Amino acid sequence: MVAGSRQLKIGLRVEDLDRSLALYRRIGFREIPSDPASMVRYLTFRHTWLILASRHSHGYHHPERELLARTGPMGSGVVVVVPTTDIAGMRDLWRAEGLPVTLEVEDVGSARVFYGLDPDGYEVMFEQFPT
Repeated sequence: MVAGSRQLKIGLRVEDLDRSLALYRRIGFREIPSDPASMVRYLTFRHTWLILASRHSHGYHHPERELLARTGPMGSGVVVVVPTTDIAGMRDLWRAEGLPVTLEVEDVGSARVFYGLDPDGYEVMFEQFPT
């Protein structure tokens, strides 16, 4: 059995692989070493994997899906939820990166949350639970 073959994995097609990789590393994901020539990067956040693949250089399994991914809006309907112990720090990082915040930090009862869009339009929700 290949290590990591039984974990939940989420794959995102991205425009700028290096920019996306740097951003997700800054918010707490760890990169798994892989072939630097590959247009795919593997990251983990605890037991969940995030796979970043170049929107233009990585293969597609179906022509219609390829057309939609290459021409349609990126990120529609996708929310990546990331737990944090420093919601203010994550919000500051988001602003420092020049990325849009779609919901400022808000108390929703069980947690404090905020939403932003990553460079490809994927919505990222950060949540901080009381300690």
